[in-house]
Amino acid sequence: MAHQVHKNVRNANQAEILRSYQRDNDLISDMSERITDILHRYNLYRNFSRYTKSDISAKLLYFIFTSGLGNQTLGEEYTGIIQANLSKYKIPSLMVRIMSAILDYFGEEILIKIFKKLQITVNKNDCNLKSETKLFLSMFINKLCIVLPTLTMVHRGLFYIFGRYYSIGRRVTRIDYVKIYGPLSDNNLNWILRILGFITITRCLFQLWQSKKSKLEIINKDTMFDNNSISECQLCLEYVSVSTTPCGHLFCWDCLTEWLQTKSQCPICRETVISSRIVPLMNL
Repeated sequence: MAHQVHKNVRNANQAEILRSYQRDNDLISDMSERITDILHRYNLYRNFSRYTKSDISAKLLYFIFTSGLGNQTLGEEYTGIIQANLSKYKIPSLMVRIMSAILDYFGEEILIKIFKKLQITVNKNDCNLKSETKLFLSMFINKLCIVLPTLTMVHRGLFYIFGRYYSIGRRVTRIDYVKIYGPLSDNNLNWILRILGFITITRCLFQLWQSKKSKLEIINKDTMFDNNSISECQLCLEYVSVSTTPCGHLFCWDCLTEWLQTKSQCPICRETVISSRIVPLMNL
């Protein structure tokens, strides 16, 4: 792979990049199945699966023998595109390609682990933060973990619209694609993909709104509740409390179950609470 990219080359479009990824993913899936078959044949699958998954191993092997060695992937050869940093007109360095692969293969998993560790640190007794701040940060981190897959889909929709940075790892490392040979793709297909991008983003926004709406429908009907007799949730301070801990403190159901997933204590008095002991309030 050369180090420089000619400034007159054309950017690869959505259809070419998408076909390249689809072809690479088909090959990786085939490699993963072969690895699994070999492991089963020699009774090694159970021990192997403790450390990693066959699909991750296939992705790493595929990366090593293609981008890792400075070669095009088979999908890139098929569509006639190569990786490039268009702001510098250079081929990405090995370290940049490795970083992009790590973010693509493990990025979401790494972020969730970081969020969970941060949440544990925030909830430690020796943490100097106020209890209200701990509650807010814990709930905020939980919501980030829930929303993260939706943000990934929004990013995919942006790729369909603008035709750049297929994955978040590619965007962070500024790896794009240029067309160097082969027939041009049908422009009508690119317009279809742009429409698909708008549909994808709209669908993600609708899912977020629907999730919010469903929560409101369950616990927040002002015309059905007397605010003087039912307190608001002490975690989110937004919804009516519809569940209680054995120690008698009130919260909305979603907030309390999310809290107990990370710490088996009442958020108010720190009394030990297990999820099966949550009591739903009836006939409110």
